[in-house]
Amino acid sequence: MKNWGACSVLGIAMSWGVTGAAHAADLMPAAQEAAVVQKYCAGCHSDALMYGGLSVQHFDAVHPDPTLAAMLLSKITNGHTPKDVGAADPAAIAKMMKQSAMGAAGIAEPDEPAQVAFASTLAQQAKGAYEWNATRDNGGGPQDRTVVASILREKAATKPELAGITDSYRVIVTCRTGSGAGEIEVAWANAAPLEGTMMSVAVDGGAPISYRLDGGRAQGNGSGGPGATVLKIPLPLESLTISSLFSEGNVVFPFGALDAATRRDLAACFPARAPAY
Repeated sequence: MKNWGACSVLGIAMSWGVTGAAHAADLMPAAQEAAVVQKYCAGCHSDALMYGGLSVQHFDAVHPDPTLAAMLLSKITNGHTPKDVGAADPAAIAKMMKQSAMGAAGIAEPDEPAQVAFASTLAQQAKGAYEWNATRDNGGGPQDRTVVASILREKAATKPELAGITDSYRVIVTCRTGSGAGEIEVAWANAAPLEGTMMSVAVDGGAPISYRLDGGRAQGNGSGGPGATVLKIPLPLESLTISSLFSEGNVVFPFGALDAATRRDLAACFPARAPAY
């Protein structure tokens, strides 16, 4: 967030069925949330810079992308999940935020109640981040139509120094149907892979493709901004598997769960592929 420390920092209970955490009265009104996002986040997380593979330049606080809300929340609470925040009381949420880079920067604005309300609101909005979310923007006309589908996956960090922190992985598939331009991007938080880290990507259980992560402030190769990279792969039919990025083991994104209408729209930007039997 621009005024909350390093640019890599972004900046309820009812949705998770938890009592004693944030209640509806504690949530931040949409207009205030939008103002907070633009003031503290948009300076680094813009369409041009895309730090962390994220842009909040067009953040819609009324209808936010759940995966974007989850990634924002992860950064401002030092790797805590929407469920963590939804189950926490205001004091615990404030502690999470103080332990993040935002807290380390010693920023006093917005005040603690507003920070807690902001985090609680993001936790509410992140409900559904673990399923595919699709948006369609017609722009100025059919030739400008853009379809975006995103989904989130999480994995507990395995490094001892990161105990209690959850690493988040977000896949964003974009198709500009007028031009046929499409891309598949993977973004991550909170840990930054070391320079030269080799990330493996496998489509539909096929042979893995290796990506060397260089540049981007040791967070990525810069293709989609630090903390993200664009994958040069076809649209998976069933699964996309990421390995060796943050921690041991695989993270699998279920492309087979895409609904038919969204897959049809995205297919306009990717070559047709026959199922492998």
